Amino acid sequence: MFKKILSFFWGWETVCLTRSMEEYARIRGRLINNGVKTKIKVTNNSSNGIGSAMPISTNYEILVRKEEAHRANEIIHSRW
Repeated sequence: MFKKILSFFWGWETVCLTRSMEEYARIRGRLINNGVKTKIKVTNNSSNGIGSAMPISTNYEILVRKEEAHRANEIIHSRW
């Protein structure tokens, strides 16, 4: 219970979720260059059926500390 309370206030928050590796690399690079620590989560979603025509897709998720989420969003959405 205490760990959940701590993670609520001082945990990690998703600031970007994309399927584009280029966008993921660009955004993560901007955050790192501005001193924001990041964690990443990469998930592969494949089709469930045998012989299914559904392609495999990869999701890239960038997480930052909750206290830096506002700053991270400013960095991501700034022009420079």
